[in-house]
Amino acid sequence: MNPRWRAAWHRRRLIAEAGTALMCAKLTVLLRRGPGLAAALGEPATDAATPLSPQQLAQAREVGWAIELLAVRGPLRTACLGQALAARALLQRREIPCVLTLGLGQHDDSHLRAHAWLRAGNLTITGGRGRSAFSPVAGFR
Repeated sequence: MNPRWRAAWHRRRLIAEAGTALMCAKLTVLLRRGPGLAAALGEPATDAATPLSPQQLAQAREVGWAIELLAVRGPLRTACLGQALAARALLQRREIPCVLTLGLGQHDDSHLRAHAWLRAGNLTITGGRGRSAFSPVAGFR
């Protein structure tokens, strides 16, 4: 098979996988409340960065690209928590360690706002924009 076709096939497959994960994550956030959503977040974890191999970093970047393509620029508009849950599901399938972090921040209107982001190693996969305005509250594996 032509290498260009192989790369295009890989990208299409990843986009389809990301779309499925985003839809599942979006339903999880919409339908689960309280303890049900807490269970979906996973086990508590620290934000200690686990070193990743170059291949794992490349795969994590591809996952972040696919999630952003569909959740931010595409038809599956999904908030930060849904994006982080979907990306974590894809990374877990690839056995790439990652930590989903929830943070809180106070903005100009004096209201607290929440944000979620996902990190694998030293790479922020989702939720990187504006993350510095939020203080980490909890992390999950």
